[in-house]
Amino acid sequence: MSGPELPGDVRQQLVSHLRAEATALLGGAAGAVRVVELTAGDCSVRVELPAPVAATSTVAEGNANGVTITAPAPQDGPEHHGVRAPLVGTFYRRPAPEADAFVQVDDVIEAGQTLGIVEAMKLMNEIKSDRAGRVVAIHPTDGQMVEFGEILVDLAVADGN
Repeated sequence: MSGPELPGDVRQQLVSHLRAEATALLGGAAGAVRVVELTAGDCSVRVELPAPVAATSTVAEGNANGVTITAPAPQDGPEHHGVRAPLVGTFYRRPAPEADAFVQVDDVIEAGQTLGIVEAMKLMNEIKSDRAGRVVAIHPTDGQMVEFGEILVDLAVADGN
């Protein structure tokens, strides 16, 4: 049994609300759930997180001969530290589309320095480094969806940081 057809603007608001609710549900599931589908009347929204990134991801490095060498991505340890996403959302490397990125590979950063932004439910959440070090890799591209706990930035840390 189907009810009356919703006007376009009401339908679009309902779909936007369902999408926000589904995204929030996935963010609170802490990785246990990857797909949420919500239905209200004849409107349905399905939100699916991408498969987790394998811990064996690679970082490309160039050499003087122009040959690309692939090396394992740095992992948490005494010399490397991964700054992780505190929530599900869209990662941005810069504060505005025309602005410079917060950090670049090889930048030396301080603890508390902003590394990027994760947008979740129209809220901009600054991602700050919890350690000082040198930026080794920035994994997500600008505007890419990220998962809770995903490594965003790899740092080479000095002793005692």
